[in-house]
Amino acid sequence: MRDGKIVKIMAEDFYKDAVKKDNLTYLSHEVMNLKEIPFAKLLAVSDSTSGFLFELSDNEKYTNHLGTVAAAAQFSLAEFASGQWLIHAFPEYATQVIPVLRKSEVKFRKPAIGRVRARAIVNEDTRDLFITELTQRKRALVTIVIELVNDDLEIVMSGTYEWFIQLKNS
Repeated sequence: MRDGKIVKIMAEDFYKDAVKKDNLTYLSHEVMNLKEIPFAKLLAVSDSTSGFLFELSDNEKYTNHLGTVAAAAQFSLAEFASGQWLIHAFPEYATQVIPVLRKSEVKFRKPAIGRVRARAIVNEDTRDLFITELTQRKRALVTIVIELVNDDLEIVMSGTYEWFIQLKNS
């Protein structure tokens, strides 16, 4: 904990020691690789080569009737990024919990054109507060702020993703 400072969380080596099982890729501790989820495959969510959590490439298949990246594609990218942050932040709980997205609120700030990348912005106290609540109540809520940026690093969408997380066998 560093006095409640806000920290931008970007990609790290999430896939080190990954293994294949049942046609899905699992990270260490039998944690599912989110890119292997059928909907993520459909969207072609990919690791970002630029240090962000995930990205959608510059591809016409993501565009809407205005020629910009569709809101649904942006929302989904941000949701996957928030889930990836959970896996990274709480690896010791990854196989012991059932996470479900409870609610979300997003704001589309400017038209997204081309590649879109996702990053998480989380208060450092979030981890400690989450672990305390999960330990005491066997369930917890955690809110993750996600920003999507274009290639000029302009924020095109921001949102909060609140996850309900419950320990298995509770």
